[in-house]
Amino acid sequence: MFTGLEGFNLPKRLYPSQPVVGVGAIIICDGKLLIGKRRSEPGKGKWSVPGGLVELGESTEQAIIREVKEETGLDVCDPELVDVVNRIIFDEKRCH
Repeated sequence: MFTGLEGFNLPKRLYPSQPVVGVGAIIICDGKLLIGKRRSEPGKGKWSVPGGLVELGESTEQAIIREVKEETGLDVCDPELVDVVNRIIFDEKRCH
């Protein structure tokens, strides 16, 4: 099964004690998609769009504005929600 997370080292995030909400920004300028290499796990060294986890009390819009600013220095105005994905990854060894 392809999850899109192959090659990522995810042991701490596979079984969190609460839901984890992440955001990613699709930034296109002059027909080019902005991506960067991840500096830390999960996926260190892999290409990714700017993004990260939503902090407690933060909306998804606030999170994407903050993450894009932290990672690129760019200011985002009026972000638009494009998609929502519910991804649950099962580990055969941990299932009953």
